[in-house]
Amino acid sequence: MLSNEELSKFSKISVWPSLYYLIADYLLIGLCFYLVSAHGNPFVYIFSFILIARTQLALAILMHDASHRRLAQSRPINDFIGQFLIAAPLFFSMFSYQRFHLKHHRIPMQDDDPDISLTGGYPISRKSFLRKILRDLSGVSYFKFIGYFIYKSRKNKNKTKKTFEEHSKLESYSRLTIALSILMSNLVLISILYLLGNPWLYLFFWFLPMVTMLQFLLRIRGITEHAGYKGIDSKKLEDQAHISRTLVNPLQTFFFAPHSVNYHIEHHIYPGIPHYRLKKVHKLLKERKSLPEKNLYQGYGQVLRELIN
Repeated sequence: MLSNEELSKFSKISVWPSLYYLIADYLLIGLCFYLVSAHGNPFVYIFSFILIARTQLALAILMHDASHRRLAQSRPINDFIGQFLIAAPLFFSMFSYQRFHLKHHRIPMQDDDPDISLTGGYPISRKSFLRKILRDLSGVSYFKFIGYFIYKSRKNKNKTKKTFEEHSKLESYSRLTIALSILMSNLVLISILYLLGNPWLYLFFWFLPMVTMLQFLLRIRGITEHAGYKGIDSKKLEDQAHISRTLVNPLQTFFFAPHSVNYHIEHHIYPGIPHYRLKKVHKLLKERKSLPEKNLYQGYGQVLRELIN
């Protein structure tokens, strides 16, 4: 495992790498909008649709880092970037997600794990899995998830305990501020597309990928991280290595696990390490044989074959 000195080194936070990845994500989205407006053929439409959904996933992963307070040392800066520039364009509250997600870190794969609705019950039949994918791609899963998320976040709002990386009370914006951030960010996007003469891109190449293809990507990523394992009654973070997976296929992780979220064992052992250092941590832990070999995979197909009968 990591020494205290190494952990301190890897856990240092700098806002600049995260801003670099955030800008790169938005540039990629802008490129997709340009390709769709300049080259109106089915291949470009399909490719851009998928790539935008993938990059929405990348933004969600940055929101995940923001929920761990890993984007910036300054909490106000971290929260502003996390909510206004990342979560809001996706119609999300970073703070609701934060309450939801930190509980997952305390009790992964146990009955009260908020993610159990996604990751529980595996292995499943091929027919059952295909039904889930159909719900994802038709938009049904998105609206079911929003309802479930609102219910769970309200239920757990006053029950969230201080976690291993939190040193003071969780802060959040007011509901009005969050609502305004969502409204403002999406109005800005619509206005830009309108001024460029393509306001229709917002509906068909922003909102529609978010409620369909993004849900498919989220499902594959989510189940391959934890599904098929049983929760363990242990407060030692290193024990979470046995109920998490790390996947190392660069092409597949580009689409299903951007920003190094594929190093999920490493993240659960050391949730205070920013995403841009997880690859180095993985290499170091693997060299030291600190990672369970049976939880290391070369691709998503390998995991799905184990989870789907």
